[in-house]
Amino acid sequence: MKSKCVKRIAAILLAGCSVISLTGCGIFETLSGNASGRPTSFSTVDELESGKAYVWKDANESDVNKASGSNTFQTCITGDINFTGKELEEVTDNPRSIWVSDEADEKIPTVTSKDKLLYVSDTEVPDSIVFERFADYGYTIGVSNFIADGGDHYYIPFAQSSEDDYKYYIDLKSDAGALSKLQSITKLYLDKVGDTKLSKKTVSDGGTVLGLQKGKSYACEFYTGTYYQDFKLKANIHSFGSLERFVSYEFDFLHSNCIAITIPDYFKTGYYFVNGVGLFRYVADEDLDTYNGEAYDENVDWNDPIIIYDENGSVISDPSDPDFEENQEETEMEPEGDSDVTEVKEGEASE
Repeated sequence: MKSKCVKRIAAILLAGCSVISLTGCGIFETLSGNASGRPTSFSTVDELESGKAYVWKDANESDVNKASGSNTFQTCITGDINFTGKELEEVTDNPRSIWVSDEADEKIPTVTSKDKLLYVSDTEVPDSIVFERFADYGYTIGVSNFIADGGDHYYIPFAQSSEDDYKYYIDLKSDAGALSKLQSITKLYLDKVGDTKLSKKTVSDGGTVLGLQKGKSYACEFYTGTYYQDFKLKANIHSFGSLERFVSYEFDFLHSNCIAITIPDYFKTGYYFVNGVGLFRYVADEDLDTYNGEAYDENVDWNDPIIIYDENGSVISDPSDPDFEENQEETEMEPEGDSDVTEVKEGEASE
């Protein structure tokens, strides 16, 4: 199951590279993380800062300049990311992860059809809007992207190609950051988290440990070589991994200090990182009655893919490409082989 997921994600990123070039795109200013102690919700549009994305809640007022009230405008936060400085790049060498602490989790704004997604900039109008969708893997310890070896044991590259490979796998701002102090080894294995042994059944497609209780501390049995190293880590990290990528050009000027970014109508319920500046939770109309309104809902499918691939990694459905079906029909109509080849019947010699 995991090998298919890896192939699918790799195919998504590679396909995006062949279709989309981000060179020359209008780029939003990038945040390095959540500013400690700074507000994430505002009552008027005049309070919004340049270079950030916001959600305008219950945007039934036609004039954004007249909208006001507590929590009317909510910041799209970043969480802890392992791709700082490469927010708009399509990187395939290392996994792209977002880690959000349970304290900051409730600050991820929710977007529905009643809301609007805003962007503020005092320097530029973006040429395009890049949406990177992230799969939701629930609450776990601050380590993700575990890789299975041939015997169903799990490890992360620690210092395999460079001395700091671990930074793509460990949330250094969580208590798991203590793992970075271990000796320089190529692979760091994890065998157990509490009574849970890592296996195909207990590790998610994003390489995170499943079945942990939010906020509970666990004794984690790591191995440097064949020597075990016990660490007590808390399952207080909401973990996300890159899933899909889309580019849109749709936005509206609002006769104010911001633009309203159009949410593509093909979007499904899930988490989206908008143009490298912040994460928002999108809930489609058909899921509103099911969604519990909390920071996490295990009964909602947050990871239902929009772009569908077959087992060979070929795209079989892509609603984000308006010409996809037409191109597919043209491909299917192309003759196979050389149509000028003359069939030679058995017993006859060709001239």
